[in-house]
Amino acid sequence: MTELQPIEPREALEMYCQDIDGDLSPNSLEQKRYQLGFFVDWCEGKDRTSAGRSGDEPPSETEPRIENLNNITGRDFTRFKNWRGEDINKVTLRTNLSALRTFMRFCVKIDAVAPSIPDKVNVPQLANGENERESLLGPERAERILEYLRTFHYASLRHVVFELQWRTGVRMSALHSLDTDDVYSDEQRIELVHRPEEGTRLKNGADGERIVAIDEYTAGMLEDYIDYRRIPRNDDYGREPLLTSSHGRMSKGHLNKQVYRYSAPCEYGADCPAGRDPQECEYAGSFEDFVACPHNVRPHDVRRGSITHYLRNDVPEKAVSDRMNVSLKTLDRHYDKRSDEEKAEQRREYFSE
Repeated sequence: MTELQPIEPREALEMYCQDIDGDLSPNSLEQKRYQLGFFVDWCEGKDRTSAGRSGDEPPSETEPRIENLNNITGRDFTRFKNWRGEDINKVTLRTNLSALRTFMRFCVKIDAVAPSIPDKVNVPQLANGENERESLLGPERAERILEYLRTFHYASLRHVVFELQWRTGVRMSALHSLDTDDVYSDEQRIELVHRPEEGTRLKNGADGERIVAIDEYTAGMLEDYIDYRRIPRNDDYGREPLLTSSHGRMSKGHLNKQVYRYSAPCEYGADCPAGRDPQECEYAGSFEDFVACPHNVRPHDVRRGSITHYLRNDVPEKAVSDRMNVSLKTLDRHYDKRSDEEKAEQRREYFSE
């Protein structure tokens, strides 16, 4: 039997990410690092409030749970599973633990853990239908957020992000890829282009390229943003990103944080469901703090809500499928949150005599 070689969890994670770097897209690699970062944080003794802030943070000043992966046991995996499961649903927990099991198989190859260790990661099974996430942003809440942004943050970056995401239903990666040259205000449209060689990708590659129509208000708002509010920066390839920070093209991570922040009730003038005072709430501070707020919505919830909103307003499924770049099968299974009764009543209008 091969003798195990001592290694710290974070060092093993870095070796793993380097090993799979060429096999995954940058987005997928970033997601793997994020998922496994929670396990490394747990090993280093972090609590849930500080874990997951960054996949490459230095160890916290707490007592480590696991300093050497050679010593990890099945009991440790159970403890981590219980710890992680406090904050996430079963679907996300399954995804995290599945990634952990794969990571442990890599650790076997580098003589960090015994061959029997990966099978000790207990990945929960899901019942039929349990893999379909139900969370989405409803139209009433979306309109309230829009009203607030249009009144107090008109043509700001956060306004642009939400207006485009809700009105067009595009993915965050698509927003991240936009350049100022992709906005055609006079024609009231934006163009989504896959440019992997220049650092921006669409989820479905070249098949995701498309022209998306926007309304007159959105076109005018984008023009005002570009003319007056956009930070004038180029990216590393000399392109002019639509969404910028002082350093260039704004990262997808920070765009996501924009959504977490402006969807928190206290940020758009609504009462906190928990009755907290924003001046004293631990979630109402930095962008990082708002990410942990239990009453905001995830970026994908905005897309899911937008798609369902269009379907409920009798936009044909094929039109929604083309606009949102999602197959009809995926649309029906993961995005369409209309009830069977709603669908039946909408069909009645087409077939009633």
